[in-house]
Amino acid sequence: MKYMIGVNYWGSKAGTEMWAEWDEESVRNDLKVLKEYGVEYLRVFPNWRDFQPVHVLRNWQGGIREYRLHGKERLRDEFGIDEVMMARFSKFLQFAEENGQKFIVSILTGWMSGRLFVPPCVEGLNHITDHESLKWQSRFVRGFVRRFRISPVIAAWDLGNECNCLSPADGPSDAYMWTNTIRSAILSEDATRPIMSGMHALFPFASPGKWTIQEQGELTDVLTTHPYPSPTVGGDRAPMNTLATTMIPTAQTLYYSGLSGKPAMIQESGTFSQNLGNLDLSAAFMRVSLLSGWAHGSLGYLWWCAHEQTLLDFPPYAWSMIERELGLLRTDFSPKPVAREMKRLHEALDALPFEELPPRKAEALCITTYEQNAYWWESAVSSFVLAKQAGFDMNFAFCDGEIPEAELYIVPSASGWACMPKDTYETLLDRVEKGATLYISSAGGQITDFERVTGLRSFGLRNNTQTRTLSFDGASLPFQSEKEYLLEPLDAEVLARADDGNVLFARHAYGKGKIYYMNLALERSVWYRDTAFKNSDDYPYYKVYQEIGKDILSRRLVKKSDPQVGVTEHKENDHEWIVVAINYDSVPHAPGLTFPEGAKVETLYGDASLIPSCDMAVIRLTY
Repeated sequence: MKYMIGVNYWGSKAGTEMWAEWDEESVRNDLKVLKEYGVEYLRVFPNWRDFQPVHVLRNWQGGIREYRLHGKERLRDEFGIDEVMMARFSKFLQFAEENGQKFIVSILTGWMSGRLFVPPCVEGLNHITDHESLKWQSRFVRGFVRRFRISPVIAAWDLGNECNCLSPADGPSDAYMWTNTIRSAILSEDATRPIMSGMHALFPFASPGKWTIQEQGELTDVLTTHPYPSPTVGGDRAPMNTLATTMIPTAQTLYYSGLSGKPAMIQESGTFSQNLGNLDLSAAFMRVSLLSGWAHGSLGYLWWCAHEQTLLDFPPYAWSMIERELGLLRTDFSPKPVAREMKRLHEALDALPFEELPPRKAEALCITTYEQNAYWWESAVSSFVLAKQAGFDMNFAFCDGEIPEAELYIVPSASGWACMPKDTYETLLDRVEKGATLYISSAGGQITDFERVTGLRSFGLRNNTQTRTLSFDGASLPFQSEKEYLLEPLDAEVLARADDGNVLFARHAYGKGKIYYMNLALERSVWYRDTAFKNSDDYPYYKVYQEIGKDILSRRLVKKSDPQVGVTEHKENDHEWIVVAINYDSVPHAPGLTFPEGAKVETLYGDASLIPSCDMAVIRLTY
């Protein structure tokens, strides 16, 4: 499937009111101009309030007498959909077809940019659990899909826009049943197109979140991420064009895909306002996110959003400062730097001598565990970044799901008394006995048969939140351990001790494999150190990952020396590989790539000797 490049679209003239204040020529022109900037895919939003304007008419003691369209007209059918709006959407599809553009249709758009847009007949109800609201949602979805399922423009159906924001779910079963209701309504009318989740801020297990990655994966075909430089997944901890932030969209998308077992895409991403970074930084964030998503198997990248909305004076734009300056194009249709970059990148990817990038090689599997709470990314994203800096690649799994085969298993910052199920733990140990490598870092997490597994003996647990130093491989790495076991070796090899002599890092032979134990929550500690990823020459925490991954690093086709550059390897056939090197930092970097002796190296994009800020080099390797 071709990588989807595009935007989330509301009309330039009226924003969320585009359907009520329809301007045919304005919408036609919007799509035409967007196509000039490489926009082939648009995520579009039929405003639920406008498309199903059903009023409930009541009689004696508030009983329901009947439903009428706009409070006046009898319903033509059970769907309660306004024919004028459907005609407008039909025109909208026509304009896209004229330009060769495709739509991802977020059918149930009742939540948008901080405001609810719901039909009068369901105002005030809980739209996740109330049967009256669910009835009208199902009717709307069925009627809408039935009408437009024949359109060649529609590439996918989306459940809606972040529908977990419509109303609270009392529990995970409510979230499951809502999702299944809307999915079933779509499938009853069209089983030929993929169904996307459209959700944001999902969780790996039911507590503390009601909406889980796994259940969205069970019920939809494509998981979706909406990463911004915001606190939702820790994207506000460093400038948007530096490595701590630039890897988050990719890591989150891989995490959703790994835990759900389904493909995923960066469906909505942007940079809010110029407070967080100037327009050039915004373009850099888009560039590296789009390219990194492409290299790591995201189905596409859609910017939020098409147009500036600074001239609109009604809610949600009147409410929120950050909903006004998100556009690819200014109000006069002049392009921002992000628009020019999208056009350039679209043309660059189209010019590559292959249609689809083969899947990347990933030797490691990062397994997140229970009791990491809502902030799973502290461990998962940190682990992903450290692996990238070290020079290898990983996928993700959750401890109570399927554990795919891997050469290296990473369990970062394990915490609590029940960090993983017994069968998962035994599976990991069995695979290590057969030759795999396991790394566990500890945030006080309990593991069974500790001495036999780690080759270490414990003399107790202590809390120690003071900043201390991990000395390893010639580097002095500051850390805070939170909880720390007092350890001495039995038959493990000690790789690093704390200032007071306590064992911090050890390696233990286990069957044909080996187990590394880190006696501190390295990944969590690194996440909260501002300089950890940026000043990697001064604080090379990734050296720990070079140690645990040294076997797989020795077998990598391409080696690199710069920790700000990530490399992916993609096998085309037995003799040819595509190599993608991405600079995740704000300044140019020389990646220091080395290739197998005798290999033919052909640069397909960029400069492999010096990669510009937040850009890439693409190489074909033949040997």
